[in-house]
Amino acid sequence: MSLNSIYVKDVMLRDYPVVDKDETLEHAVRIMRKYDSDRVVVVKKGKLVGIMTKKDIMMKLATLRTRNIVPGRMHVSSFMTPDPKTIPPTLSVVEAAQRMLADNIGSYPVVEEDQVIGLITRWELAQLAEKLNEYKAADIMTTIPEVLRTSNKVLHARQLLLKYNVIFLPVVDEEGRLVGYVTTDEIADAFLAFHDIVPEKYRKERIEHLLVDDIMRLRPPVVSPEDGVTSILERLRTKKTKGAVVVHNDKLIGIITLTELVKLVATKGS
Repeated sequence: MSLNSIYVKDVMLRDYPVVDKDETLEHAVRIMRKYDSDRVVVVKKGKLVGIMTKKDIMMKLATLRTRNIVPGRMHVSSFMTPDPKTIPPTLSVVEAAQRMLADNIGSYPVVEEDQVIGLITRWELAQLAEKLNEYKAADIMTTIPEVLRTSNKVLHARQLLLKYNVIFLPVVDEEGRLVGYVTTDEIADAFLAFHDIVPEKYRKERIEHLLVDDIMRLRPPVVSPEDGVTSILERLRTKKTKGAVVVHNDKLIGIITLTELVKLVATKGS
């Protein structure tokens, strides 16, 4: 089915989180939670100046520079990606998906006449893959670059997500059984909570000992190689997560994330 007749303006978010660049990180995270979002559009005097995501927080929080500061004293301007790329509302969703993959980003502010009128993320584009239900999990899955173990350190999990440029990794226990998963969100949230509750003098040592088992989400969505896109999306929506594990004969054979679904829209939607 062709998706070329669907445009960004048809699927973009019109109600989305916005914060001023001089607001505190703590305030921005509250806004994210209010909207159940992993990102905020950043403005200065009403003009677009950046995007801040949970990935930005994961990358920059708990580094040596921020380790001794509480979130209430850190500002959005220190975490955001400045001058974000934008797209017009009249772009087709297929072109938007293609650009998103080429730019290796997870969202675009939608701009018309120098005004931000919406936000489009991987989620909005991935939902459109439902119109391509003839494709199965086996057709679109990608290999698992590495699995995490419950005993791995959270700093190691962060390193793997960045190294492989993925947004979701499954977690297995010491017997190799699938027990959970970790995304950028869990790590960012853990670092934020850590800064709130752990006294400054203990942070360095304790953050280095924080384990995947302490932060992972349990029971990841599981799909079979024969499951269609509609079924996959239903599992992701139910768990409100960015990925699922493909399992065949009790073996983990791949993952499907929002990125793979965007890729399907980009390559098969026209």
